[in-house]
Amino acid sequence: MDTYHEPARDIPVARDADVIVVGGGPAGLAAAVASARNGAETVLVEKFGYLGGTATASLMACINGFRNQVEPDATQTVRGIAEEIVLELKEMDGLGRSPYDQKEYPTEPGQLAYSYAIDTEKFKYVTMKMCVEAGVDLLLHTVFCDSIVQDGRVRGVIVENKSGRSALMGRVVVDASGDADVAARAGVPFWQTRHDEAPRLNDALMYRILFGSDRPEGTYRCDFSESAVVWGPGVEPIDGTNADELSAAEVEARLRVFDDFAKKQAEHPELADATVAETPPLLGIRQTRFVEGEYKLTAEDALEGRLFDDVVAISSCPIIHYYGYRRYLEHEGYDIPYGCLVPKDRDGLLVAGRCISSEQQPYESHRAMVPIMAIGQAAGTAAALCCLTGAQPRDLDGGRLQETLLADGAELRLPRTPEQDDS
Repeated sequence: MDTYHEPARDIPVARDADVIVVGGGPAGLAAAVASARNGAETVLVEKFGYLGGTATASLMACINGFRNQVEPDATQTVRGIAEEIVLELKEMDGLGRSPYDQKEYPTEPGQLAYSYAIDTEKFKYVTMKMCVEAGVDLLLHTVFCDSIVQDGRVRGVIVENKSGRSALMGRVVVDASGDADVAARAGVPFWQTRHDEAPRLNDALMYRILFGSDRPEGTYRCDFSESAVVWGPGVEPIDGTNADELSAAEVEARLRVFDDFAKKQAEHPELADATVAETPPLLGIRQTRFVEGEYKLTAEDALEGRLFDDVVAISSCPIIHYYGYRRYLEHEGYDIPYGCLVPKDRDGLLVAGRCISSEQQPYESHRAMVPIMAIGQAAGTAAALCCLTGAQPRDLDGGRLQETLLADGAELRLPRTPEQDDS
């Protein structure tokens, strides 16, 4: 293939901050808020004009994982920033009916249910307001281009927006891109699962419908009084980091939306007066790269409910695909250790979100948006503490990180069984 030599050029440094967070999805917005609240000058880079990532840009409007969906489920395993968001949405009448079978809880602190449908517009408002109040410097409509690496340390990122190409320098960078874009461009080793190699999650396009004059009975994917979000056309698993495959999948899914809805109307006559009201800007991409970190979560970690001394978050969600549909955990949750957020071979970098260091099986549990927000809060808190103490992420005092997370309302410890105490 022919190549074009791009001439070298000097680019301006648009920001010189403590922490740069790339990606404003559930992980990134939680990371940015946590970082700023802990005293770090924090910049959040987001390609859309709003926050929420998959929750908003892909209309995946159901956030799961505050506790085990089935017994044992006595412990709310994620609190902190994720809980704050749900309680704010409750005050704004921004919660709808989740499609999942689950116990009813009063939606009070420490008493959240497994899953909530969210009003995506109110979610955009709540999360942006939270960032602004924390003092986060929001850089929207801005695309990550490359990582700046010097002597094995990530020093910042190169971005592009309406002002042109520029550099953002930081003492710590948090990769919350979902696809591990920052880590990959920085030379961090990573792996991917392809559908022809092993079971993996499929991608799909959601869409919103408006009901007609008569509200039909039933619970839809994310159900509100006048509308619902429908699980739309799925596509064969693709490499979401490949522009050609991503474009082809978007075209395929979008051209099937109205046929898909017509089939649903044929199967459910009560939808005869309903209409397709909205398709999201982005296909719902569920997995791409996984970084190689200081520790990689294993299937046994998730299935056995393994506890770690450097725990920074907990997942209690089922493993949704690998063992067949929804293999529920037989315990209240497993620890996600800090080592999963620390990539190999590079300093100055933390990862947050679905791209942390993990095998496929536990990923299918902690990929849900609620534990993802807990992971993001941990990454942002760690980044701020690194700036405060001068430590590299891999050398950060884990005890101090945990103390700070607990002081900020996070949940870290589950009741230990005698067997776990002996392990």
